[in-house]
Amino acid sequence: MSQSSTTRWLALPLVCLSLLLLLAALAYWLTQPTSPPPPPPEEPIAQAPPPAPTPPPRLTPPPVVPPPAFPSPQSEVPVPEQPDKRRVIQSEFTLEEIHGDFRPEDIEAALKAVTPLVQQCFQDAAQRNRGPQAVKLRFNLESRGEGEGRMDKGEVLASTIPDPMVQACVVDSLLDIGFKTPSRGGRATVVYPFEFRVPLE
Repeated sequence: MSQSSTTRWLALPLVCLSLLLLLAALAYWLTQPTSPPPPPPEEPIAQAPPPAPTPPPRLTPPPVVPPPAFPSPQSEVPVPEQPDKRRVIQSEFTLEEIHGDFRPEDIEAALKAVTPLVQQCFQDAAQRNRGPQAVKLRFNLESRGEGEGRMDKGEVLASTIPDPMVQACVVDSLLDIGFKTPSRGGRATVVYPFEFRVPLE
């Protein structure tokens, strides 16, 4: 065998082997897994600041009003309202006429029965009419013999109260009243002053 043939037979396998190794290295390099790129750093999420605590509501006490200086003016000192002590008191009546079996006890019973209503008339106007007051009336009393008496035909003879509403109230009170009487029948005309004042004054 010649020298050139021997060289060819030795060189050719070496070249092929080198190519195979090169291809294997290239294949290894291409198939090697690559590590993924690191993820970008996460930006911190901005959190809303916690709400500031609300302060408790301030309870302000009511203002303190100092007492008035001494001596206090009369207008600054509260005066308690005094109860009205005036009452319709019993007075003397005048008998102008009498017919039949009509007695003084019957007149006193009639006046006693009508006094609460007349008192209410005075009290309704008490704030407008200070001091003692009086309304003098003339009226008729009648008994029909059945144990019942009636009052009617009242008229105002004199009054310290110029208010016509008070005068009408007193006259109308007579129409609402009946009274007990033992008379067998009769009638009388009486004049009586209804006095509205503090007793024993």
